[in-house]
Amino acid sequence: MTSSQRHVRFAFAIVVSAFLLIIEPVGVWAQSDDEEAVKRHVERFLAAVGEGNLDALPDMFVSDANIGVASLRDGSWVASTMTFEEWMSSLRERVTWTQFSEPVSQYTVHVEDSMMAFVRADATVIRDDQARSRNIDYFTLVREDGAWKFLSASYVAKPIESE
Repeated sequence: MTSSQRHVRFAFAIVVSAFLLIIEPVGVWAQSDDEEAVKRHVERFLAAVGEGNLDALPDMFVSDANIGVASLRDGSWVASTMTFEEWMSSLRERVTWTQFSEPVSQYTVHVEDSMMAFVRADATVIRDDQARSRNIDYFTLVREDGAWKFLSASYVAKPIESE
């Protein structure tokens, strides 16, 4: 076999391998309808909170949901947990609301028997056109009366300047 023939075979093998890498993972990476619905629910929640649309939030949660927060502030970690109602009360008591967005860069979604879902959403909080914190959001959702609702919502926030 000549050097030229070896190069042709090598090039052919690379093309075939690349083709298989492109078409094979499609089935592996395809997400279920439940996973897509859960991600849309998370996106609606993040948009509503960021816009200060508090009236949209209660329908997104089960009645006894909880909220957990761990954030790095001034070099110290602060953690808190509260019921959804306590969280809503604290949001409604705010005199002013600074809008923000929280685009998610990566999702990890696990749906169990179309009844419960567990989500990790890696996101960046953007306020006044500036990235303010890196958040890792965790959500547990349950299907209630055919709709996905949050059972818990938690996040870890780390200011961008501390990285």
